[in-house]
Amino acid sequence: MSEKANFSNIYKFYDLINSVITLGFDKSWRNKASNQITGTRVLDLGSGTGAAFQQLQNLEVTAIDPDEKMMQLNQFSNKVIGSAESLPFPDNSFDSVYCAFVWRNLNDSVKGLEEVYRVLRPGGKFILLDMTRPKNSFLRLLHKVGTFKITLLIGLLTFNFKEYKFLHNSLDKYPQPEVHLSNDLFNKIKITRMGLFGFVYLSILEK
Repeated sequence: MSEKANFSNIYKFYDLINSVITLGFDKSWRNKASNQITGTRVLDLGSGTGAAFQQLQNLEVTAIDPDEKMMQLNQFSNKVIGSAESLPFPDNSFDSVYCAFVWRNLNDSVKGLEEVYRVLRPGGKFILLDMTRPKNSFLRLLHKVGTFKITLLIGLLTFNFKEYKFLHNSLDKYPQPEVHLSNDLFNKIKITRMGLFGFVYLSILEK
C-alpha cells in the first residue's frame, strides 16, 4: 500500500516546515508564481491553511483542500473540502489553477492533471510550484541528507515524526518534473528551476 499524506496532526506547523526546507524563500517564490496568474477566477489547489492568501486575496478565489483541520486556518471565504483527483467543479470553471508546494503529495498526479485541465477554461493556466530533488546525482544526495536531518529534527520536536518523514519521502515520489509533467493535454509547458541546486520548480501549463 502506498504511503498517504495525513497532515491533520501537523497542520499548525505545515507552513513552517515549507519555510525551513526552502530556506525562507517560499514567499518570494509564491509571489513569482502568482504573477503568472491570468484572469480573476482562480482555484487554489491544495490551499491548506491559506498560505497564498496574501498573493491571491484580490482575486475571485476558490480554495480546495482535503484536510478539514488545515482549512480551519484558511482565510479565503470560498472554501471547499475535496481532492485534486476529483475536483467538484464543472468544466471550464477557472481562468487559472494555482498550486504551491502540494503536488508531490498527490496519490495520482496523472488524474490530477486531467482534472486540472478539465476545470480550466480554454487558454487558462495551471501554475504549479513545488519542490523536487536536484538533477545532479551528487547534489541530489546532499539534498536528500539535508532534508532528512531537517524533517527528523522537526518531527522529533513536535512528536510527529511519521508526518515529517512523509514530507521528506514525498520529494522522491515522482520523477523529475520535466518527466512526470510531460503530457498530451496541455498546449504549452514551461518549467523553470529555482532555489539552491534547482530543487524548486515553477511550471506553467497552458490549456
